[in-house]
Amino acid sequence: MSVDYAIVTKSVYKTYRSGFWGRKLTPALLGVDLSIKEGEIFGLLGPNGAGKTTLLNIFSCQLLPDSGEVWVLGNEITHQATNRLKSRLNMCSGNPNFPWSLTVEENLKFYSLLYGLCRKDCKKTIEKSMEMFGLEKFRHTRYDELSSGNKQRLALAKALINNPEVLFLDEPTIGLDPDIARKIRKEVFNIHKEKKNTIILTTHYMKEAEELCERIAFIKDGEIKALGTRDELLEMTKSENLEEAFLELAE
Repeated sequence: MSVDYAIVTKSVYKTYRSGFWGRKLTPALLGVDLSIKEGEIFGLLGPNGAGKTTLLNIFSCQLLPDSGEVWVLGNEITHQATNRLKSRLNMCSGNPNFPWSLTVEENLKFYSLLYGLCRKDCKKTIEKSMEMFGLEKFRHTRYDELSSGNKQRLALAKALINNPEVLFLDEPTIGLDPDIARKIRKEVFNIHKEKKNTIILTTHYMKEAEELCERIAFIKDGEIKALGTRDELLEMTKSENLEEAFLELAE
């Protein structure tokens, strides 16, 4: 597998079972083919239930596909490979969930140790993370006492604690005030500029995708409907902006 690509999928299918005795089958992914370059910010857009989160969960080794191939950092995703790969990946969700009674510093220490950092490196990493996201003055503040913006900054700090080669951002600014969302986007851009890691972003905010993503895939009903740069998608859909293109592809 070429090292030029962080993630490659070939004809990936995933179905969920639900209902009485799991008799109802709901397809989530229908033959997804994708190639995501190393070091790019790649956007996944699509309506609710399109398959974005399922795809992220497979990429991040939290879920296995029913069929097809998934390669992450040169390794095919299998039961045996997932544990080996997880230390090289991390995820930040737009709805972060941390132990509510732990402080910012305690939470970062907990996740540092969880990712196998030695105590010496742990302290250095925590200090750098808090400085990067302006959390130093909140180091002794409990998670449940943080503002929504600082909760999201903590989520980003946690997601970088193991210096991941691939970072997954699942709607990182959902529900945030526009000014805080803008600051989070700037922080994401600066992270990428400094670390040159691969970032995969799902979002409902077209402005966010336009500002951050080098290429964008549009997924609907478990299938990739369009893929390209912002300008290529606008040309493909004969649209003036990404929001118009989104609406065109969502029909």
